Amino acid sequence: MTAPLHPESLSWAALLGRWLDLAAASTALSDEQGGPQWRRSISPLVTLQAIVFALDEFEALTDQERPVALDRAEVLVDEAREQLGRTWPDGLPDSLTEALADAEQAVSMLEASMVWTLHHAGDHPLRIPELPETPCGLFEGGTLAMVPPGTIVMPGAPVAWWSCRREPELVEAVVEHHVRLRNRPLQVWRIMDEEGRFISDRVTDLDHTVEQALPLLIPVLVDGEPQEAFPLDADTWSARLLERLPERPLEVTWDEGT
Repeated sequence: MTAPLHPESLSWAALLGRWLDLAAASTALSDEQGGPQWRRSISPLVTLQAIVFALDEFEALTDQERPVALDRAEVLVDEAREQLGRTWPDGLPDSLTEALADAEQAVSMLEASMVWTLHHAGDHPLRIPELPETPCGLFEGGTLAMVPPGTIVMPGAPVAWWSCRREPELVEAVVEHHVRLRNRPLQVWRIMDEEGRFISDRVTDLDHTVEQALPLLIPVLVDGEPQEAFPLDADTWSARLLERLPERPLEVTWDEGT
C-alpha cells in the first residue's frame, strides 16, 4: 500500500515526480495498441495524467511555489501537445485526445480561479512609469487592476493584480518584485489624516472598504472590457501624491487573512 502523502512538505518538483511515478506505473497499453507511435506517446501521456493529479493538490504548495507551478504546468501541457501532434499527424486517438483535454481543463480551471498579484519588493518607494503595452495585447479577456502610472508605490505593497491573462511588461517595469497567486483580489488604501496628509497604506480584500482613504488599484479591464481611463497623466498624478506624502516611506499593513 502506498505510504500516505504529506502535501505540506512537498515541493512542486516532488509533487509532480510522485504523480509521474504513479501514472507511469498505472498506465498500460493493450496488445492492439502497440507500435512505435504508442511507445512515443507514453511519455507525454504520463505527463498529462500527472499534471491533472498534481494540480488537484495545488493548495499544498507554498505561495512562492504556486506561480512557478502553474507556469510549469502550462509549459508541460504545451510540450505534450506538440509531441503528440508530431507523433500522430493524422489526428490523435480518442484516449489521447481525452487525456490532453483533461490536462488543459485542469490548467484553465486553476488559472481562472486564481489571482496573480504583483508586489514591489524593493527597499524604497517606486514611481510606476507609463506602460503603453499594458494591458498586454497578446492576451484576450481577463481582468486587470493596477495603480495608475505615476503612482508612488511603497515597499512591499501590491502594484497590480490580474486573472485569466498575463502582464509581462508590467512585471518587467517593477524591477524588484515578487508575484503571488491568491484566491481573492486585493485593494490598497492610502489612508489620510484629518488634514488630508497620507499616513499609511492598508491592504484589504477587494470587497472591504476603508474610511478616509484613497483606493490605489484602479480597474483597467473587467472580463476583457476596457474600463474608463484614469483622468490624470503620470506627472500630474505623481505631483498630487507627493504633495501629501511624508519624506519617509509609508508603513504598509495587511488585514488579517488577506
